Amino acid sequence: MASHYRTVIFDLDGTIADTLPLIYEAFNAAFEPVAGRRLGDTEIRGLFGPPDNWIIRDLVGEVEFAAAFARYLSVYEREHARLAGLHPGMDDLIHACRDAGMILGVVTGKSRQTALMTLELVGVLDAFGAIYAGDDVQRQKPDPEAVCAILRDLEHPDGAPSVIVGDSAADTLAGRAAGLTAIAVTWGSPDHEELFAAEPDIVCHTTEELATALGVSLASVV
Repeated sequence: MASHYRTVIFDLDGTIADTLPLIYEAFNAAFEPVAGRRLGDTEIRGLFGPPDNWIIRDLVGEVEFAAAFARYLSVYEREHARLAGLHPGMDDLIHACRDAGMILGVVTGKSRQTALMTLELVGVLDAFGAIYAGDDVQRQKPDPEAVCAILRDLEHPDGAPSVIVGDSAADTLAGRAAGLTAIAVTWGSPDHEELFAAEPDIVCHTTEELATALGVSLASVV
């Protein structure tokens, strides 16, 4: 099977890794001592966009920020193995893409500190030639700033086929604005209305469907 793309840009949370339960727990560790209550899952998802450290600073204020973010990081690292992991089949898919000669990168909205932590703890950090986190850029997805920057870092040739893979409308819109094919996956965020409204080029419900869309075979992975 011939691969379809020279460069593949992946989102992280909800695409490569199932991290939502961990994020819910870590955010509540940061917020509950200040707010006096736990935030609901939908409430936390509604905060997504800026990186996690910026969200926490905005919500708790400068005075409380250092302690709140320390609580967040402590729970994020301590509970990672229990509450987060690779989406099933994603390890094989990433290796199949590498074996097919694709160049891989990650563009995520989370902070660089937690992005690198997750990629390392799930064992795929070395697969990616470049990683852009939310606090590496001024403008967040759906702005294409990070996507354009990572394509430059990966020395993507003008006109060569490239694709972004993500579970949110912001991924689709950022990729399309940078000239990439947009593949949406549905195993991440449960909020699909905005994702479908963004009209991704391809929608995949399983890792096997994603492998087919990328032009790689999971059966070829040893």
